[in-house]
Amino acid sequence: MKVRRAGMHDAAALRRLIAELNHDQGDPEDLLTDRHVGEDLIGNPATIVMIAEAADGRLLGYATGHHTYETGHAERGVYVADLYVAPAHRRQGIARALLAAVARAGHAQGARHLWLTAKEGNTGAHAFYRRLGSRGERVMAFAVVHQDFLNLAAEPPP
Repeated sequence: MKVRRAGMHDAAALRRLIAELNHDQGDPEDLLTDRHVGEDLIGNPATIVMIAEAADGRLLGYATGHHTYETGHAERGVYVADLYVAPAHRRQGIARALLAAVARAGHAQGARHLWLTAKEGNTGAHAFYRRLGSRGERVMAFAVVHQDFLNLAAEPPP
């Protein structure tokens, strides 16, 4: 197994893994296309996309992250948006290797922390993140999406 940055040629296989994660999380599986993956993730210089690849070229997992800034700690970081390993390949160190690769890429660009989230019931992810040395923080996340986002963005400045 090796971990590397995703390339455009990985878009279709990566999209399939993303659909698996979305299915597991109860999120839509049919909105993201290969083109979205190529242009919005892999081709976006603000996004870090790492993949774990088997010796035969199959993708085993992936992680995505983007840059953030934590004012409370006065430092740049990387928000890990997705971390997924196919069920048959879990508990083999792949998720840790993916996060280490994201951390290295972020660190090379000035980041000093990773920001990780998991749904409330995902106790396996919670335990894994704690084994990495992270501290859990009680946070409630909100998302303004679709038409609500467009309405907010269309509001005129004061």
